[in-house]
Amino acid sequence: MAGKHEQSPEHRKARDLADRAIDKAVAGDTAKARDLAKEAKAIDPKIGDEMAREVEEDRRKAEGYGDAKR
Repeated sequence: MAGKHEQSPEHRKARDLADRAIDKAVAGDTAKARDLAKEAKAIDPKIGDEMAREVEEDRRKAEGYGDAKR
């Protein structure tokens, strides 16, 4: 269950911006990704750590998926 912080409008806005930043980075638009990430961190300084954990979890899952297909 999400805590009050995760349910706040500020956190949700920062989360949306951080998700968009990741999408832009994947698409190769690093300048826009950096701008969106900076804006997200200005709204919610904790968002960077949260997103880094999620990206790492996704990476591990993807690596595990590749291993399972062999």
